This record gives sequence, structure tokens and C-alpha cells, in this order.
Amino acid sequence: MSTNAAFRIPLVLALATALAGACSEASRLRARCMGGDDAVCIQLGEMYATGNRVPRDMSRAAEMYQQACNHGAVEVCNTLGEIYERGHELEGGLERAEELFRFACNGNSAAGCLNLGLALASRDDKKGAAQLFERSCSAGWTPGCHHLALAFDRGEGVLVDLNRAIGLYEEACATKFVDSCLALGALFVAGDRVERDVVRASRYYGTALKVYDDGCEAGSENDCKERDKLRTRVAILTATSRRP
Repeated sequence: MSTNAAFRIPLVLALATALAGACSEASRLRARCMGGDDAVCIQLGEMYATGNRVPRDMSRAAEMYQQACNHGAVEVCNTLGEIYERGHELEGGLERAEELFRFACNGNSAAGCLNLGLALASRDDKKGAAQLFERSCSAGWTPGCHHLALAFDRGEGVLVDLNRAIGLYEEACATKFVDSCLALGALFVAGDRVERDVVRASRYYGTALKVYDDGCEAGSENDCKERDKLRTRVAILTATSRRP
């Protein structure tokens, strides 16, 4: 037997043992979940959704999340809705996703209200969507505030109210919600709807840059790309604003 083969045999045995252990653990957790332990259902759902210690399996993840959702875990219902919304070949698709978002929102899930609002907006029910964005924002969900700001900015489902939009964008940007910071920066750079203010725009862009920089340092390649693009935009803006 070659030396390489001799090394491979113990490695294969170790991998098989680890896999058997993971499956055994999953079986134990499943039994506890089916016995009514919602925390375990959520844990096992996350394991299957991420492929942590078990093969990634969105159908099984959905099954585990459904158990917790059935017992009133509304944030899990929202997560389950997102799984259906993204496809993953689960029967029910967008229709089932909307049902879950509605259930979550009715249970006071701010994220669920936002997702339900986005679902209504995709069907061109802008008024219903804006009402749900308002509900999500009032519950303290920053992405809900951003989408409410967009509604007031664009007059989608509500009358245009630029001052209200700016206030909501600013609230969201202050919590480092990048899209709101970028929207504010663009608004004050353009200067067609408000007085042009490059200094103010640069401040909003600076907040976005900090978020991108933190994400880049944490290993997000996309954040690195967005940071570099925004740095270039800010540099050009600064240079052109200084011209006589």
C-alpha cells in the first residue's frame, strides 16, 4: 500500500465518523423539535439553511421553521416567508411567502410588515404598501423607514412630501443604513429638488463609506467594490465643487 493511500484511509474514516455524528445530532434535535421545543426547531432550521454540521437542505430547514411558526414565533414565520420568496423549489412560492409575511406582520413583526409591503408594491398596491412601511417604521425597523421615505420621495401610495422623506432618510442613515445615506447624498448633489449642498452630501456619503469600509475589513468583497466606487464619486464631487 502506498504512503498516500495509508493516509487517505484514516481521513475517510474520520470524515465518515464526523458525518454519522452530525446526522445523529440532527436526529436528536429533530425529535426535540417535534416534541414542541421551538428553540430547537429554530436551531435545526438554521443548521439546514446554512449547512452547518449537516448537508444544506432548504426543504428540511423550511420544515423545522414551520414547526416554530405554527407555535407563534412570528419572526421565524417571516424568515420562512423569505425562503419561499427566494424559491428554493418549495411548493407555494410567492403566494405562500405572502401568507407568511401577513401572519408575521399581524403578529407585530416589523420585518414581516416590510416584506408584506414589498409584496403588495410588486403587485402595484402602492397605498397598501405605504401603510405597511409606516407600520414597520413605527415599530423601529430601519429598512421599513427607508422604504417609507422612498414612498414620500416618489409619491407612491402617499402624497409627495420631500421634507418627510428627508427626515426618514436621515433617521435611517444615522443608524448606518447605506441606501438612505446614498439617497440623501444624491438628492443634495443634484440640487434640482432641494438647494444643492455638496458639504452636506459629502457628510452622508462619508457615513456610507464608513459602513462599506467596515464591511470590507470584515471580508466582504462587494463592500470593498462599493467603497472604492463611492470614494471615486466623492473625489470627483469634491474636485469639481472647488472649481471657480
